[in-house]
Amino acid sequence: MKAKVFVCSTMADEIEKVLPQGMSYELLPYALHREPKKLNSELQARIDADQEHDTLLFGYGLCSNGVVNLHSRTHTLVIPRVHDCISLLLGSRQLYQQEFDKSPGTIYLSKGWIDQGAEPLAEYQRYCDKYGEVNAKYIIDTEYHHYKRLVFIDTEVGDYGSLMDYSKQVADFMGAELEERKGSCRFLERLVTGDWDRDFVVIPPKMMVTQESFF
Repeated sequence: MKAKVFVCSTMADEIEKVLPQGMSYELLPYALHREPKKLNSELQARIDADQEHDTLLFGYGLCSNGVVNLHSRTHTLVIPRVHDCISLLLGSRQLYQQEFDKSPGTIYLSKGWIDQGAEPLAEYQRYCDKYGEVNAKYIIDTEYHHYKRLVFIDTEVGDYGSLMDYSKQVADFMGAELEERKGSCRFLERLVTGDWDRDFVVIPPKMMVTQESFF
């Protein structure tokens, strides 16, 4: 297998931690998860451009259908059978489902999300610069008023103390309860080492990713 990995930049540290020596990878902007159609076109463009590998791996889940209809005439495409990257960071779909059942209104943080400013406090600061404090607070309250819990996922990358301190700042800003969960890079490790079972969608050449593939 000559493979390459495409992964969201929020999981840069985790993928680098498990990547086999010599395997190439490319980070894509985290903001694409807010625009599934653009994510899809960016991924398809990279598939179409690749002529050096026979297998392309994706550090994504279904991601609001952002991977639906991906296809290749020459590559095998492999995607974790999850809805989004929370399952990848926790280590399994089952663990994420348990957390969701416990509290659907949960914001999840990891080192990558903090680094990328993909969380409410950083968003508020950007909105302040653009719209002023009053409007920024209104936007954040509207977007996040259903969220009552914040969970930091520790995948053992980065400075734990600093990351937890910042997570507490975000939780305090939101008025949310802060919890911590032990993360795992095992899902990503299985992706890059070819340990694929029912937890992965494997699409052979000349076939297409469908939404049904994930259920």
